[in-house]
Amino acid sequence: MNTRDFRCPLLLFTTLIGMVLVGGSCRRGQGGAQKETGPPPVIALELRSNGLGELPGALYHSQADSPIYWQAWTKASFERAKAARRLVLCVIALPQQPGFLEVLEQLESIPSVVDTINNHYVPILVDGDASREMGLLTAELCSEIQRPLQLPLFVWISYEGNPVAWIPVTATDSTRVVQLFSQFHSVVSHMWEDDPNQVLEDGSSGYVLNNSALDNANRRSRLEQRMVSKVSSEQPALDVVRSIRQLVSLYDPYSRNFDEAGGLFPSSSLEILATAAVRPGLSPALRDRCLETTRDLLIDLLPSAMFDPLDGGVFSSRRRKSWTLPSFVRDCPTHARVAVALIEAYRATGEPRALEQALALIGFAEKSYLTPDGLFAFGLAADPDPEKWMWSVEEVESVLGPEDAAWWIKSTRMEGLGNLPSEIDPQREFFRENTVGLTRTVAETAADLALPLETFAPRFEAARAKLLAIREDRIGKTARDGFAHAVSSFRMVSAYAAVFGGTGDESYREKAVALLQRAREAFSDGPQLRAFPVEVEESIGGGRAFLYALALQSAIDVAAITSDDQWLVWSEDLATTAAELFTGSGFLKECPDDAKIIDLPVTDLMMLFDDSTTGLVSSAECRLAALARPLVASFSELATPIPTYAVDQPILHTDLLLATLNRHYPLVAITGANLSAELKTAVERLPLRSVQRRPARAGEEVPAGSIKILLPEGQSTIVSTPEALQEALLPSTEKS
Repeated sequence: MNTRDFRCPLLLFTTLIGMVLVGGSCRRGQGGAQKETGPPPVIALELRSNGLGELPGALYHSQADSPIYWQAWTKASFERAKAARRLVLCVIALPQQPGFLEVLEQLESIPSVVDTINNHYVPILVDGDASREMGLLTAELCSEIQRPLQLPLFVWISYEGNPVAWIPVTATDSTRVVQLFSQFHSVVSHMWEDDPNQVLEDGSSGYVLNNSALDNANRRSRLEQRMVSKVSSEQPALDVVRSIRQLVSLYDPYSRNFDEAGGLFPSSSLEILATAAVRPGLSPALRDRCLETTRDLLIDLLPSAMFDPLDGGVFSSRRRKSWTLPSFVRDCPTHARVAVALIEAYRATGEPRALEQALALIGFAEKSYLTPDGLFAFGLAADPDPEKWMWSVEEVESVLGPEDAAWWIKSTRMEGLGNLPSEIDPQREFFRENTVGLTRTVAETAADLALPLETFAPRFEAARAKLLAIREDRIGKTARDGFAHAVSSFRMVSAYAAVFGGTGDESYREKAVALLQRAREAFSDGPQLRAFPVEVEESIGGGRAFLYALALQSAIDVAAITSDDQWLVWSEDLATTAAELFTGSGFLKECPDDAKIIDLPVTDLMMLFDDSTTGLVSSAECRLAALARPLVASFSELATPIPTYAVDQPILHTDLLLATLNRHYPLVAITGANLSAELKTAVERLPLRSVQRRPARAGEEVPAGSIKILLPEGQSTIVSTPEALQEALLPSTEKS
């Protein structure tokens, strides 16, 4: 955000506030004398110190020692704000976007700013991932002030729970954050100071309380109208094919650009394209295009700097419109999600590097995010300095020596002047610096050097280890996130299940089962779920619809790879509870009523930060319905329709499109009795979400030791060997 970016909205906001003050003054003048009402302000003891120390999660823990008196996102905090007659200063942040750390550090660095926040407001920090409705709400609020979504978001809120003013903040300049806060504080505090202690003679509320309540009522009406007015496709089977064609058309194989893909790693796009590439029922031409695009994406992504050749991890997003410049930000859910997508791409293309990288991601997640209790943390690190992750040719030569540096530089396409093209680095901010991605495999480099792989591999590992040690020393030690996290743990269950399917390695199946059992025990609170394995206020840690949908997905995934009905039973229990908590009036609620603080109907219809709740629930509905275990009708009806606008915005709805593809072009494996061990394992290794599998029911003619495959358009075939099963369900694109 440059200076012009924030001054213009600030000028507009200040002008609007000036109009508000004039209107308020006129109204008070017409209303006559004012009178004091209510008891004097009471500053609760809790507001005199930082209140985050006991809260779970890395985001809250990161600010537990802050001099700012951060409070919890609870109704009690708002009650204390009312007693103190203060506005709430709410900062909404996401752990997957650690830029908030630098923003808050800049506020903390100036004692006068800290005093202003502590003495004028009730400051509340919100984890927008755990309290997901607040994370989603940031998009709506930014849209209202015609700003792109950026986080953290500063929101001034009345103690009645109505937003008063807000602005997204980035840490691009140390003085800008403080200046922006100070300017907003100057305007908002001036408007508020004489308002909460006074009412008009007619008994009406002060201007800020009244106006923010009216604004929020209008916002609520707009959101409700938007939800009920959404138009669902009347021909979903045709529209999902149109959407896939549109998705393919966004990729240009000549410029290697994937239009509208945004900055996040395109996991869902890769998964649906790989699925469609081998989907019987789709035209051979479309399958060919999907396969070609899947291969092209792998060519772009696997050798890119998005995958770190030094430690095997993946970065969650890119900084600009090229995979050559990552954000250098990582978290556990991204590793799990990318691993699943790579396994599906490997199934479609047979590209061995996709499988190798998926296994590397699992290894990195276990090394970086596994907690002592066998669960997974989210993983929160400081906002990275890009230059600490980059290399000059001279640095590599000094570390590795000229002989090893030569092949390393060639394998990673490093250049003396830097390998970032001018369109990616127009200001030459990273002149002579290089990002690193392994553009040549170890085997290819060994062949270039005319060395046996067995001889060269240890040499490669030694070079990698040297560079990794240098980089870790540059970055310095960062506090390890040791807080078990429900979303991360359920994501890793599905990743283990997918890798078992791709490799047949029993250890991954065992890990999936063990992790799901631990997660079920740790994150269950009676029949309900929670975001952390400890008891905490519902507004902070109560399970949102997204968490239930992820748990549903992981339970069905484990049932698929184990043929164990206990996990289907649990998935039904989860679905029943979710239906009770999240069935709204014409929409799928993201937040249960007991956890809601701001009275707005927030739903998750598109892929804003991750998969959407709607897409995950739709997928679960499709899978459970195929197993004759359907969701409650009133609940499933909210998630299963495909909106007409998904055809024009497939990137934002790929998870929902994948569920729709599986629903209208179904593949079902019906197992007969007495399957051989090899055939049973082959069934359990089938793609997790695109192929449903179930035992034969009474009256279904499935020979013992065989499997009946139900194909789209009512076709069927009988197979009795793993090879025949593979060919029936994952055919080559040359097959019509």
